[in-house]
Amino acid sequence: MTDNTGLSHFPPSTRSARRGDSTARKQRILDLLLETGNATIDALAAHFAVSRMTIHRDANALAQQGLVEKLHGGLALRNRTATQKTVSYRTTRAREGKRAIITRAISLIRPEQILVLDDSTTVAEMLPLLPALAPLTIITNAMGVIQALAPYPDLRLICLGGDYNRPRNAFFGLICEQAAQGLHANTMFLSTSVVHDGTAFQNNPDIIKIKRILMEICDQTVLLVDSSKFRKGGLYRLAGLDAFDHVLTDAQIPPALHDRLKTEGISLEVCQTDG
Repeated sequence: MTDNTGLSHFPPSTRSARRGDSTARKQRILDLLLETGNATIDALAAHFAVSRMTIHRDANALAQQGLVEKLHGGLALRNRTATQKTVSYRTTRAREGKRAIITRAISLIRPEQILVLDDSTTVAEMLPLLPALAPLTIITNAMGVIQALAPYPDLRLICLGGDYNRPRNAFFGLICEQAAQGLHANTMFLSTSVVHDGTAFQNNPDIIKIKRILMEICDQTVLLVDSSKFRKGGLYRLAGLDAFDHVLTDAQIPPALHDRLKTEGISLEVCQTDG
């Protein structure tokens, strides 16, 4: 399988998903596939610093769970929605912290505003709370956003078409980018894969392109990143944290990191849970 994701250029992982820790490694494989859609066996072996046979065993286990499909020389995400629901860390990691982030994000919205929502799983958690703030106009490249909000007539929905990416259930590419450039919005809510050294990263260049354009058409941008996102491992630079008007995170962010980012002038806000 041709690997055009850039995964082969990732530095070898030095985190918990290493040789002998197959559960953590399989979770990290799914995390990468949620970003890229597919990857070669060779690229994954290099990234996790393990043998090809080890990755084959992990792939077989994930395929038996119905989460990935094994292809010649690689594997692909089989069902993005099912994977998000099945992988325990996706649904349990920083749950309380994420709720606090979402609550704060929602408080920044006023009726009649024009919002941009990205296709991230973090921003998707805002969707059930938006109808109460109607009327609103929502611009997005994410089919999941459209599907979730379609039943509400007071929410005007603008879907950016283009090349449909099935694993992400979203649109990307030139048509999508050109459509976005003709629009204007008040606020964009977005997330990212990794934040490292004061910079937000993504693992897919197509995601970078549309997010940058959508950021440019908005009066303000709000980055939603729980504390687990502050780690090494990003590939493509999205933007420095100083490019965002609000950076919302949870109370689990290390104090030293919080203090350093605040000293650097980052508009970082720690969102606290009630009680």
